[in-house]
Amino acid sequence: MTTYSTETPAPVNGQDPNEPPFGTAPIPSSRGEERRANLQVRRTEDRADRDAEAERKRLDREHKKRLKVEARNAKVSLSLQKKSDRQKLRAKRRKDRANRFAELRERLSHHMPLWGLPVVLVSLIVGASGQADAALAAGMGWASGGVPILTEGMTLTLAGLTAAAIEQRRPYGWLMRATWVTASGAAAINAAGHYFGREEGSDETMALYRAVLYAAASMLGLVLWWIVMRSKRAAISGRTAEDVVRWKRLARRHPILVRRARRVQDNTGMNLTQAYELVWERVNGAAPGEPSIREIRASRKAAFKRAQAESWDGRTRFSRTVPAPVAVVPTVVEREPETVPAPAPEEAPEVIPSPYLPVALAVPGLDGQWIAHRVPVHPLDTWTPFSRTGSETATTRFPQGQDPLPDPSPDASEDEAGKRADEAQEQVREKVADDRLDRARALVAKAAEEGENLRRRPSNRQMAKHLGCRPGTAKEYLTQVLAERGIDR
Repeated sequence: MTTYSTETPAPVNGQDPNEPPFGTAPIPSSRGEERRANLQVRRTEDRADRDAEAERKRLDREHKKRLKVEARNAKVSLSLQKKSDRQKLRAKRRKDRANRFAELRERLSHHMPLWGLPVVLVSLIVGASGQADAALAAGMGWASGGVPILTEGMTLTLAGLTAAAIEQRRPYGWLMRATWVTASGAAAINAAGHYFGREEGSDETMALYRAVLYAAASMLGLVLWWIVMRSKRAAISGRTAEDVVRWKRLARRHPILVRRARRVQDNTGMNLTQAYELVWERVNGAAPGEPSIREIRASRKAAFKRAQAESWDGRTRFSRTVPAPVAVVPTVVEREPETVPAPAPEEAPEVIPSPYLPVALAVPGLDGQWIAHRVPVHPLDTWTPFSRTGSETATTRFPQGQDPLPDPSPDASEDEAGKRADEAQEQVREKVADDRLDRARALVAKAAEEGENLRRRPSNRQMAKHLGCRPGTAKEYLTQVLAERGIDR
């Protein structure tokens, strides 16, 4: 039964709450109507419940469908992801394999180019065959297979150590020598195996030729490796050919200083040039290019001896008095008039006076002057151990290899002829001196281009041999040429 409140509530939205909603059935006035109203309400509620249940089932079906689609999409995406991962992994493996191959090729190229690996491989195989035969011929039995491994493996190990030392710019000379020694020993064992392991009754000459051929073939790989190491050393060092030649020459001339410089370089980390300059300054007391203590002492001693020679007064160890200076006056020999010999009697032999040379020779005087001298020509007679002539027949050896002086004019006086002869002789002397200076400069320039130490090379003896004069004269020319370059010996 429906009950209603007796209180009059406030109207809501302009409608009385006690009034039935708009469009509904009026309030029943009896029990049957109330039952029918309740039944209608229940049917309305059941219909709403069914609609809600249907909506819920529809939503559940859509959710399940959506879950299935999402699961299918997830499965497809997972398979695609796995496929992508497999492709990425395959690409990574391919890239890693290419990187490993490139790294291996680069590592091998540090020691040997790829085109040279077959040469080394064939050389190792050829060497191993003869070494195994040599071990069998020596009666080693089952251990003969280890001989090639020992010899060739030791050679390869030393070669790798040498290449690593060159790459790291460390001393490698003794490793290079050890590699050559082991390779030579392996080649000797190879040759012995092919020679002593020959068949009975075979030609000994052919066996010897075969042994030498196998030994040379086993050494070709090492020769190729040595050439590659030389080019690699030149590329790593970054030095020019002149620097390499210079350091080789320094190592030959100053091996102790170069060894000390390398030790200083290893201990301090400075470059070899700075280390060598430091060692040179410690030993010689001066930087390279500057005069050392030994050279300064030698120059001072030479200057002292030169001063003593210039201030010499003419006395010897045993003389007590100074010889009086004698004034030397240059004399000119006058031309003697030609005499016509008187006719000799028929019974007496004809006597012809000794003629003179047509050119007067110049004889050096004491004051640096030249004296014209007439030289007579005597007939050849029996040989005597000493000359019979006096000082008037003396000749000079200077200049050598030059043209004779021109004949004096018949109209010129004796003084003028002698003066012209002196001038011509002075010109010839200057020409010879200039020629020798030019040749000395050329020799010094050649030594400088070759990197020689100009304080020691060329020597006085070499200069004398080059100029064709005495060592004392060559020393004067050499001193003058070196003074032009600012070098004092």
